Amino acid sequence: MDIEQRYEKLINYLTDYIYTVTIKDGVVVDTFHGPGCVSVTGYTSEHYKKDPQLWYRMVHHKDREKVLEQARLALGGKEVNPLEHRIIHRDGTVRWIRNKIVVSKNADGTPAAYDGLINDITELKRAEVAAAIRNQQLKQADKMASLGILVSGIAHEINNPNNFILLNAQLYSKVWKDITPILDAYYGENGDFSVAGMQYSTSKEKIAQSLEGIFKGSERIQNITASLTEYAKADSDKLNERVDINKVVEMAILITGNLIRKSTNNFNVEYGKDIPLIKGNTQQLEQVVINLINNACQSLNTPSAGITVSTYYNKMRNKVRIKVEDQGIGIKAGDLKYIMDPFFTTKREMGGTGLGLSVSYNIVKSHGGLLILNSKPDKGTTARASFPPLLEPKEERTL
Repeated sequence: MDIEQRYEKLINYLTDYIYTVTIKDGVVVDTFHGPGCVSVTGYTSEHYKKDPQLWYRMVHHKDREKVLEQARLALGGKEVNPLEHRIIHRDGTVRWIRNKIVVSKNADGTPAAYDGLINDITELKRAEVAAAIRNQQLKQADKMASLGILVSGIAHEINNPNNFILLNAQLYSKVWKDITPILDAYYGENGDFSVAGMQYSTSKEKIAQSLEGIFKGSERIQNITASLTEYAKADSDKLNERVDINKVVEMAILITGNLIRKSTNNFNVEYGKDIPLIKGNTQQLEQVVINLINNACQSLNTPSAGITVSTYYNKMRNKVRIKVEDQGIGIKAGDLKYIMDPFFTTKREMGGTGLGLSVSYNIVKSHGGLLILNSKPDKGTTARASFPPLLEPKEERTL
């Protein structure tokens, strides 16, 4: 093999190539693409000779305008900045290239030609995208960690005045219980009288209900803050807990209760009976259900549209399942295949990050399970998370 053949063989494996555009009187008269073009574009120099418009047609349609502008400037003899854009390789894949142009001029200053150096930067772009995703994930993780600290602090601050309310509610409830017989006796002897602008006969029941409502409301605040504090705790990442899936759903509903009440008047929960325990991480599984409920609430156009959360054990398939169904706007078929991808969201304008379902999918997968979404536009969405049941150790028989 002579040196020219060896040179040609080597040039075909380069990820860069040079092209030259010859100009006369401001018009392109000839174009040459170096043999290295085949490794970058899939097309040979002969392809470009036979089809003078190939250089333009292979450009991704979204980048054609800026590529044409670069060529116009170079044709006019102006220095141009390097341009990064996409092309469609001969095999149909999208590649990224960097096009650096150097203009040559005649003695009178008119453009004689321009030479272009094409670099294949596809892998670099992929690395940049991956780095951007990792950076966003780190930011989101930091934000969630900060939010966890904030939630825990807020819960503590709420508990202080709430404990005061709870103690006083208990006190006044006892006071009311003790003085009611005295008031009843007075009412029996003297007839009706006014209490806080209302007749005692009609206000007695309302006052007792109000005190009970304050007491129960305060207890509810206490339960919610306790749940938030527990949810905000650092996750151990260990998947070795014996998890009751009904309790996971119950806790998730408690945390998302306010959003549920704002979103729908038709919320239903169906807890299955005799559901086996699963092995995993309670906190992570709560996050999955919270994400699914949040998505369901955000998909509703009207409070009359319903959401149903259910748990059950499929004996035939030996799977413990959580199902979240909504009567929301649904997901387009074109979006459904990307819905589990990190940062893909159809709710960007609503503040969606595109991480909820991706994180949920990975949590379910780490538990040996599967998360599946079925959806139809304007019909609603059904999310099913399936988990293998915990294998209980067989009891040893004693003789």
